[in-house]
Amino acid sequence: MIKRVLFVAIISPLLLSGELLRAAEPLPFSPELKSVLSARYPGNVEDLKLLEKQVQLVAAQAVPATVEVEIGRSIGSGVIVSKGGLVLTAAHVIGRAGRKATLVLADGRRLEGRTLGAHHLMDAGMVQITDPPEDLPFVPVAPDTSVDIGQWVVATGQPGGILDDRSPPVRLGRVLATGGQWICTDCTLVGGDSGGPLFNMRGEVMAIHMSIGPEVVHNFHVPVTEIQPVWDKMLAGEVWGNDRAKRELEGRAVLGLAARTVNNRCEVTQVFTGYPAEAAGVQPGDQIVAVDGQLITSILELSAYVFAKSPGDSVHLDIVRNARPTEFDVVLGAIRDPLPGSYDPSSSETEPSAEGQP
Repeated sequence: MIKRVLFVAIISPLLLSGELLRAAEPLPFSPELKSVLSARYPGNVEDLKLLEKQVQLVAAQAVPATVEVEIGRSIGSGVIVSKGGLVLTAAHVIGRAGRKATLVLADGRRLEGRTLGAHHLMDAGMVQITDPPEDLPFVPVAPDTSVDIGQWVVATGQPGGILDDRSPPVRLGRVLATGGQWICTDCTLVGGDSGGPLFNMRGEVMAIHMSIGPEVVHNFHVPVTEIQPVWDKMLAGEVWGNDRAKRELEGRAVLGLAARTVNNRCEVTQVFTGYPAEAAGVQPGDQIVAVDGQLITSILELSAYVFAKSPGDSVHLDIVRNARPTEFDVVLGAIRDPLPGSYDPSSSETEPSAEGQP
């Protein structure tokens, strides 16, 4: 309940005022704010006001630097981290080095760029803006290596691309777990957020969205501290890990959609261009309730069912769309590249995988 109240209170002033900070400097903490952020939860209305004010400041710095990344037919998110126009994003968003990219800012400007290097096993990548303007917004990268369970964080992204009546959505959450090469938070993410930034409460980029979780309250991010040791390699345009990822995917069947578990329903959040789900007519917002007559109550169950199939197999989907039942027959395709996602039914590891998208 607290998060929902804060979300509405934070976003509305940003959309109305149009006053967005552009300075890439860490935000200060007052002693009172430090006390609130270190507490298990806000204790009173004054604590909530302090938290709300800080998130407004973080959002005002984060939103202008959050970009939509367009590469061919692929769309993801990213964040500008230097005055010279360096953009951090996810490896599966850029694919390889040397590709033409378009970066769309929150104010609507479209800037041309080129993809640099990518670490596909970590799912981190870079894009360089070709001719960065003088007033280019950018944000600082967090120097602190420590991440605490329960730490407050802010996530931004450009899901669905730039919309005339919407700035980049801002999501407030907390760190649920860490695993060395990943951070798990309860910031709500959807398809299209991949490659977007996760901020600490000083407005510094602490991680990049690498994997959309199977549940609404579980999403994964690669810490910038894991990217820094290979920073120069990616700047130089080196790409590695993609061949291994593709080998592990060979022969897998795919629907070509992203989904979330919401109220014991598998709800589609994104349909990928050129894959079977799109050809069959599946749409974002559809709720998949059964496959081949077998009831489906989560994205985990759907992923496991598709994983057991082969490319060329046909599956019958029972779907609820706008409260009305409908049906689709889908011929499964063969996965070509890692898609945004997290659940790999063949893996017993606790770390997220970006290779199990149904």
